[in-house]
Amino acid sequence: MIGLLLAAGAALVAAFVVAPAALLRPTFGAYDSDAALQDAVGRALVEYWRSGTPEFPAGLTTLVDYWFQWHAIKVAISALSVVVLALLTTALWRRYLRVRPWYAAAATAATVGTVLAVGVLMVNIQATAVPLVALLPLLPGRTADGRLAQVVSEMREGLAASAGPHTGSPVLPVLLGEVERYHWVMVAIAATLMVATGLASVHLWKRRIVGDPSATRVRFMHSTLGVITALTACLLLLMTAAGALSALEPATALLGVLGAG
Repeated sequence: MIGLLLAAGAALVAAFVVAPAALLRPTFGAYDSDAALQDAVGRALVEYWRSGTPEFPAGLTTLVDYWFQWHAIKVAISALSVVVLALLTTALWRRYLRVRPWYAAAATAATVGTVLAVGVLMVNIQATAVPLVALLPLLPGRTADGRLAQVVSEMREGLAASAGPHTGSPVLPVLLGEVERYHWVMVAIAATLMVATGLASVHLWKRRIVGDPSATRVRFMHSTLGVITALTACLLLLMTAAGALSALEPATALLGVLGAG
């Protein structure tokens, strides 16, 4: 059982890395390399900004569709990974309780791995929900050509200045709305999981306190799981707060992305 779950987990990790590109290559072969994708994002942003209309041009629409499908595939793989890791975690903790104490280390590692897999799933759900914003970090930085550098400069000016030639661009409200939605999606996911992990932590600590004092392994399992879920809930609280701040200040968040580009 444990061996099969480990093999399934390894296969899913490999699929996570190679499956999106392999599945989308027949339709979106033009984006088959990082350099080609970055170049396409830069050219699409220039075209969109220069169009002066809120509607996406054809090039950007294609990119958004590609990035949506890319992350939707990763959502499916990540969800399967969470299931496999959760089953592996359960199996290892049961083995620890029934067989050998050294299984505790493997079970703890699998528990942490499950938490990390949930984090990967969260990020990919967010990117699938709002793929346009997830594309922006791909903008070329120092390698950007003159047109893209000029457009990014104009966008920063439009976001930072209260009045100016670029402040009234019809593109900015669309981008700001997408950024706001992008962060609210993460707030909704993180807040929901925060409540769930917080309740799970309380339940585990109660089980530890009222359990049989002589059952050392059971108490250790409940303590370990209680600590991990409590720490996860705290991290999710920070993610919820950070996401809410970014959603309430979308201009600052967008400037941060463009500034990193």
